[in-house]
Amino acid sequence: MVDKLLEFGKKLLERFKEWWNKFQPKQKTVIIGIGVAILLAVGILVFVLTRKVYVPIATAENAQEGALIKSLLDENGYDYNMSSDGLSFEVLKKQEGDANLLLGSNFIATNTYTIDNVLEGSFSTTEADKQKRYIVLIQTNLENDIMRMPAVKSATVTIDVPEDNGTLIAQNRESYAGIMLELNEGEKFTQENAAAIARFAATGLGNDTTDNITITDIDGTIWFPVEETASQFDKAETMMMYKQDAESLIKNEVQNVLLGTGEYNQIKVAANVIMDFSEREITEHRYSVPDGMDQGLYSHTEEYRSNATDGIGGVPGTDSNSETDVLIDESTGTNTSTYEAKRDYLPDETITNEKPQVGTIVYDDSTVSVAAIRYRVIREEDVRLQGYLDGITWEEYKLANDVRTQLEVNDDFIDLVANAVGVPDSNVSIVAFEEVQFVDAVEERVELKDIIQIILIIIILVLLGFVVFMSLRTKREVEEEEELSVEDLLQTSKEELESIETEQKSEARKLIENFVEENPEAVATLLRNWLDEDWG
Repeated sequence: MVDKLLEFGKKLLERFKEWWNKFQPKQKTVIIGIGVAILLAVGILVFVLTRKVYVPIATAENAQEGALIKSLLDENGYDYNMSSDGLSFEVLKKQEGDANLLLGSNFIATNTYTIDNVLEGSFSTTEADKQKRYIVLIQTNLENDIMRMPAVKSATVTIDVPEDNGTLIAQNRESYAGIMLELNEGEKFTQENAAAIARFAATGLGNDTTDNITITDIDGTIWFPVEETASQFDKAETMMMYKQDAESLIKNEVQNVLLGTGEYNQIKVAANVIMDFSEREITEHRYSVPDGMDQGLYSHTEEYRSNATDGIGGVPGTDSNSETDVLIDESTGTNTSTYEAKRDYLPDETITNEKPQVGTIVYDDSTVSVAAIRYRVIREEDVRLQGYLDGITWEEYKLANDVRTQLEVNDDFIDLVANAVGVPDSNVSIVAFEEVQFVDAVEERVELKDIIQIILIIIILVLLGFVVFMSLRTKREVEEEEELSVEDLLQTSKEELESIETEQKSEARKLIENFVEENPEAVATLLRNWLDEDWG
């Protein structure tokens, strides 16, 4: 096996020598120079692409913290650089994420993720990649800001930004954020603090409301939004939240319905929702007379009757006591009769107890105001092609044409909004404007590293092309030389002989020719002896 390899290598070396010997010394020098240039260019390219790139990871506040950072990086096998004072540390770019988690888990603040990390990149960096980096930037900034609160030991923020697919509906959707807190023991943390964090996070995300913000702690307690109310203050706050929720719902409905018409590019809605939070009971009595009666039924009745008879007596005194033998009734009296009745009627009645729902929207008193904007897009490329920039700059053109015009709103849009939210037409007001939106020409940002790579690639391709061209040219010249036919050689020899015959013959040549003519046999014998000696 080894012998075969050696033999193959020997043949390959011989072929290379054959190929190499075809070139002239000048061509060999050019090929060697090109080869050296190619190797140098490849070496530079490999160095640029494979060299280690370090990024700052942490700056220690003192030597003790620096020693802790160094110990953590050494124990976990990170490739890092340390400054001469032992306070600043850099790690390999590909290890940056793991190093952040390692130092963060040990309560060591790492360098803040900045906007430069978002915008840096090369030709292979897409807008989607930059969007993901921007989300990481927002999360990092929110976590660092929240951890400044004394009661918060650590914070983890997860956000969900709607995908920007180019539609205005996607641009108007609010982002979501989930915040997990680890609280310090002994520090006071209230729902007011959680509400402040929610408002801060909503502002950082660009949300108008805190509807999509949720704050919990590692023990599972939900701090925001507030789900239970105990005090009058909490009750008033909850009522305000109900109002905000109702207004937010109306805003979304109005935005969706107006953006769905395609007439406007941006919608701003302000809603003043009147809500009824009163608690009351309504009792209604209805009376009716039973059939066949002209009064209601009795619920209670009382009757009293009394009869009395009065007689005539004698004269008061002794006169009426005279003795008589026969009793004669001579009296004439009066009869008295009394009748009294009391009745309580029981009418037919219906009693309805009505308790209206707390927090109902009073649509007749609620109002909706809408400010709509329609954009007229003007692109620098189009203006330049149309010749409008002759004699002026693009900035001057923008200043001259940056005009805002108020548009007339059709009554159909007012009816559309009123029907969408249920308020009267008279409670809806819409104003619309047309604004000019200028789009500058896109200028691609090229970094020095990208330029070096492109130049090296071009040089390598040019050198390779030159080598191939020279190889083909040399090979073609050799083949042309080998393709000379025998006839051409004979023709060349014949021409040379004719030229020799035309020349003046020397005296020695004449003597030899005379000797050959006079002694042909001796000449033949001499030639035979020469041939025998050469082949013997």
